[in-house]
Amino acid sequence: MKIGYCAASAIALLWLAGCGGGGSGGVGSTPAPTPAPTPAPTPTPSANSTMTDLKVSQSFTSDAAKLTGTWDLASGTAIEGSSKAAVLSIRYDAATKGYTLVSEARNVSFGTTDIVSQDAYDTVYRRSDGTSRENLTLVKQPYTGDTARRYVAMGFWQSNTVSDGRQSTEFSSFTYGLPTVANAVPRSGAAAYGIDMFGLVTMPGEEPASMQGSGKLSVDFTQGIFTAQANTTEYGLVSGATTSGGSLELRAGGSLSSGDGTFSGTAVYGSLSGQASGTISGRFYGPAGEELGATFQTANAQGMAAVGSLVGVRDASLTPDAQTIAALMSGQEASLGGDGSGSVHWLNSETFDFQGSSSMVGGRFTINDKIASRNPNFTTYAKTGDNGYGPVQATLELYKPATTNAELTLTYSSFGHWAGTGAGVSTRDSYFTYGFTTGANFLAARTGKASYEGVAYGTGTSYTSSARYDVTGTSRVNVDFGAQTFGGTLALAGTERASGTAANFGNYDMAGQITARSSSLQGNINQGAENLGDISAKFFGPDAQELAGTFYVNASTVGGTPENVGISGVIATIRK
Repeated sequence: MKIGYCAASAIALLWLAGCGGGGSGGVGSTPAPTPAPTPAPTPTPSANSTMTDLKVSQSFTSDAAKLTGTWDLASGTAIEGSSKAAVLSIRYDAATKGYTLVSEARNVSFGTTDIVSQDAYDTVYRRSDGTSRENLTLVKQPYTGDTARRYVAMGFWQSNTVSDGRQSTEFSSFTYGLPTVANAVPRSGAAAYGIDMFGLVTMPGEEPASMQGSGKLSVDFTQGIFTAQANTTEYGLVSGATTSGGSLELRAGGSLSSGDGTFSGTAVYGSLSGQASGTISGRFYGPAGEELGATFQTANAQGMAAVGSLVGVRDASLTPDAQTIAALMSGQEASLGGDGSGSVHWLNSETFDFQGSSSMVGGRFTINDKIASRNPNFTTYAKTGDNGYGPVQATLELYKPATTNAELTLTYSSFGHWAGTGAGVSTRDSYFTYGFTTGANFLAARTGKASYEGVAYGTGTSYTSSARYDVTGTSRVNVDFGAQTFGGTLALAGTERASGTAANFGNYDMAGQITARSSSLQGNINQGAENLGDISAKFFGPDAQELAGTFYVNASTVGGTPENVGISGVIATIRK
């Protein structure tokens, strides 16, 4: 970190001051040296190859975000603040070794005479016209990193104006550099980047603070998605107070562009003042995507605003986080939702540990536990166990992921069905979902509408007889992110297990609310004006690409002799 570096550099300077070329010794007679040949002139470079040693003038590609705020100087607290993605250009002039920055409303040039401090981490420029002050900080080595980035850099451009005891501030955070050309961006495999970030956060009534931290950004180049997390420390701009731990972190996720080296998505910054949601945008840098840079901007309804930048370098010592169900099967754990609270932990593509609720027999399932499946889109396992209530014959059906499923190609979510039968005890059925849920508060700032379509599976039990039904169907969910509401339809049919008789359970309406903080929804299942059940589901994927959850409905057969049947089941859908 920079504080540690400053201390070390001070010691180094003292040491250098005490060292000199000592020794006396006379000047001896030395023969005249042989004239050296005139060296060939060094060719003038035509382009910059690294950000650490700029040779020629260049306008750089950049991504930027801006925070505009007003601070009360007497109390040292923020009055208001807002954030947004911004457009910013930065140009280096090799002749003057200066920079010109242009934004929507500002155009300022900084030269070598404007430098007020410079070290291995950053160079700080300052200009003032008496009424306002312009500050530019160009970061060469990230404050939480130990080496300079070769192809990407970050910067902060701040304009301050003071009037009537208030400071008006415009703070632009940006990354810039030598971007990876489109055909050199990796399109397969996965990678992890060690990231370092810095930014500014404000909240009305609270002391403005800078934040810095480090973490990891994982990229699945094959699927074209990314996820990032960094723990941060905040530093009060007035008191210098330090805050860390707890909920202080940056989380982000989204998609890579298929046409160039950019990426974008959702960002959430967590502070002691709350959670703020917004966007992140960035790109890969270097000849083959060795580095990356991005900026984020977030805000919430209480007036909190935060902007910042991050830079990263590919690090082979870091393991990329799995982001898809297919990758999950290589050895990671996912929590269960629905009836089966617990987890499924894949050890390899054929072995996993399953833990459901206390009444569900679980344990390790291997290739030797596989049995023939009733449905080719499921993989089925059988196991006998004792959970403390006597022996139970259990079957576990897992919906096949991705292209191995001929019915629905799920990437980020999946579901399962556990059924257990004990001596003298009727069969118990539990349905659950699992996968990569959309991050908490990722939907808080989202607007617009989306439609999700998919399948439904369940088990029906007659209230008046011993009949049990295998239930299938279709599901459609229409989401209004701006209003945080949803509606939809559920169409169910079944087959009675003993007789094979088909049953039509009809169509149902669904409606309810979205909970942004947990990226989930809850609602009722109705038929006409009658409430017959409920549904609870979560969004999956970095951009809420999928929606899956469990439901229960009191259904009646349509046609023939009416029969009341309670159906518990699961839906899985993909955004259209």
